[in-house]
Amino acid sequence: MRTIIVIASVLVLTYRLGAQTDFASLDRLNYQYFLGKDYKNLKRTAKEILNQGNDYYYLRMRLGILAYENQRYAYAYRNFTRAKQQNPFDTLTNEYLYYCYLLAGRQANALQFLRTLSENDKNSHLKSVPMAKAPELILSYSYTGYDVKKYQTNPLNFEAIENLAVLNAGLTFNFSERANGFFQYSNTRKVATFYSPSDPSGNYDTYKQNQFYFSYKSLITQGFEFSGYTHWVFFTDVSNVSTYGRRSSSINLSTESLFGLNFTLIGWYLRGGINFNYSNFANSNQFATEAYITYLPFSNLNLYSTVSGFYQFDKNWGSTYQSNFDVGFKVFKYLWVESGMMIGNSFLYSRNLGTELYNSFIIPSKSFYGSIVIPAKKFSLRVGGHYSEINNYSWDLVNYTKTSKLVLNAFGVNATLTIKFQ
Repeated sequence: MRTIIVIASVLVLTYRLGAQTDFASLDRLNYQYFLGKDYKNLKRTAKEILNQGNDYYYLRMRLGILAYENQRYAYAYRNFTRAKQQNPFDTLTNEYLYYCYLLAGRQANALQFLRTLSENDKNSHLKSVPMAKAPELILSYSYTGYDVKKYQTNPLNFEAIENLAVLNAGLTFNFSERANGFFQYSNTRKVATFYSPSDPSGNYDTYKQNQFYFSYKSLITQGFEFSGYTHWVFFTDVSNVSTYGRRSSSINLSTESLFGLNFTLIGWYLRGGINFNYSNFANSNQFATEAYITYLPFSNLNLYSTVSGFYQFDKNWGSTYQSNFDVGFKVFKYLWVESGMMIGNSFLYSRNLGTELYNSFIIPSKSFYGSIVIPAKKFSLRVGGHYSEINNYSWDLVNYTKTSKLVLNAFGVNATLTIKFQ
């Protein structure tokens, strides 16, 4: 009996020593893969170690650091979070967690994480990081040229646009550590001939609009943001009146406006949101909703695609829609490329949280667009172009009908410069 007990004890001890030897060998091998930056084999050996029931700080840090260096920020974040649980006094882990958020395009979440740390939880670098987003000045210009179809006379409402130029100047600023605002002024100049029942021979002119946009955005919880926004348009409206055989004109200041709400969820691989808008364009009322979802397959900004849809109900003109597909990718450190397409039949509408406003009866049925983005520490520059197939109608604003469809082309260019005050 004693012999059996001794043999069993020896076997158990041998097994334990073998397991310890196996763990020590795996750990050394894992460390060598870490030093050699062999991310694939590092993960493989780490999985074997974890399957043995061994989970420790240095293993998680190796996994996190190589995942971070390979820009796999979601996987890096999970491992750094586990390392922080195992060694809560390590400030280096907090620095990596902050940059996982920031480099994945989640700046608001990065700043919110930073605010949760005490001074003892920060290393010297994190102590030097500002606690709020730096203000930005955003300047942009776009120009679009249109095919032109003119009539000798047209008793309905019709606009024959030759070109449209838009100049924007905006500023982002902070309300608090968790909330920021954006104010933008826009000046639009449209060279066109407008036909109407009061002026069937058409009036050729440069039509101008002054627009003001304001938004408020707040981080509610980590990964969830709320926004409210409004867009106001001011322009002069010239009306011709015939009285006792004499024609006279009057100039009136007209105003149109839009109000909206947005809710956004921001994750590592998926980001999405929904907008709700109300507007009063062209003496009517519009209720619209827009939803979008962005997929980041590697949890970084090197490749991303967005699908969005827009639906609007107009009190006078009924329902319209638009749908978009966009893709963006990194070419190298200082060059990104973005492109996309849109189909739909919307007019008198606004997109992109109310920043893009189209208070016109022109209908872009198809659009293709692209741009290059040059990011830098102090600024970023975006330059692009677009093509649209335009459906243009003659509009009866009394009976709310449209006739005499024309299919025209439009080509445009645009540029945006963002200056960062940091």
